[in-house]
Amino acid sequence: MKKLSLELHAELEIPDDWELVEHSSGIHVLKIGDRFVDFDITPLATTSSSPDASWSDEDEKFTEEVLDMVTGLDSKMQITYLQ
Repeated sequence: MKKLSLELHAELEIPDDWELVEHSSGIHVLKIGDRFVDFDITPLATTSSSPDASWSDEDEKFTEEVLDMVTGLDSKMQITYLQ
C-alpha cells in the first residue's frame, strides 16, 4: 500500500453578502442565503484518453471505493476583503 498526499487550494471571488459562520456542528462554513456550504473532495473519473473527455462522479460504486481510501481530510476557509 502507498500513501498519496493531495493539496487543493482554491480562491473564489464572492459577493459581499456571503459570509463565514460557525455551523452548529462546530465547523466553519460559508453561509449563502439560507444554505451552509462546506467544501470536500469528489473524485472525478473518465475512461476516455481524449483531450475533451467528460469527467464525472456518476459511478457511485467507484467514487465510494476511492473515497474509502481517504484517511484524513481538513479544510480551512478565510475571507479576505478586496480593496
